[in-house]
Amino acid sequence: MTTISTKRKQRIAEARKKKVKARNKRIAAATAAGTITALLLAGGKAGACSTEYTVTKNDTLYSLAKKYDVTVEQLMEANVLSSDEIHIGQTLLVPDRKLHKEMNHYTIQKGDTLYSLAKKYETTVGEIMDANDMTSYEIKTGESLAMPAKSASNQIGEFYTVVPGDTLWGIAHRYGVEAEELSRENGLKMDMVLIGQNLFIPGKAEVTEAEIIGAADSFSVEFKDRDGEFVLKVPYGTSGDYQNRSGQSVTLIYKNGAVISTY
Repeated sequence: MTTISTKRKQRIAEARKKKVKARNKRIAAATAAGTITALLLAGGKAGACSTEYTVTKNDTLYSLAKKYDVTVEQLMEANVLSSDEIHIGQTLLVPDRKLHKEMNHYTIQKGDTLYSLAKKYETTVGEIMDANDMTSYEIKTGESLAMPAKSASNQIGEFYTVVPGDTLWGIAHRYGVEAEELSRENGLKMDMVLIGQNLFIPGKAEVTEAEIIGAADSFSVEFKDRDGEFVLKVPYGTSGDYQNRSGQSVTLIYKNGAVISTY
């Protein structure tokens, strides 16, 4: 770990604060003039920062992005970082989530689903629902929806890859959703899934950084994160793959006590 003097840390922090303040003034002036939309369309970022955070042990940019509901890229931009490496004691500026939600607006066409729109705009169903304060997956032709900027970190976590032995009903049951909803959100024409097919899993998934301990049995795998050890369900026949990866650290995405994916 590179050692940085206290004085240099203070100079860096002050320089970042000045940069953010100057950017905020430009945004405020643009807003007063009614030109914030033009700035966004031209590629300008609404980079106001409302929170300072001091990095502690085990923090990563990914864990902080999840905690503050922003993206890793937004944290890096706000703090002028050239890599995703951070250090204990480092002061980070955390962007305001609302100011970073760059929106396009889309009028729903016949045949659209939240899943198809999420793929089209390279975002997630959850992000679209949050941006539009939606409480259900139902959308109507002619309705206008705000489409948030793509969110790559979330996109990874919401998709499950079909393995041998999977059925639509079995996958739905594992993740606590209705088979009809799973079929509808993935635009399936029949109750059939294909090996290697990526399926969107509706609902909020949990994300944590964990270590693979190993197979607990044929249907489950034990993991360990900062809160301790826990067991999650996996498709039958895949626990051996996790056993072979015992000791590996992964980003773990799961829902309803079942693994969606690791990377």
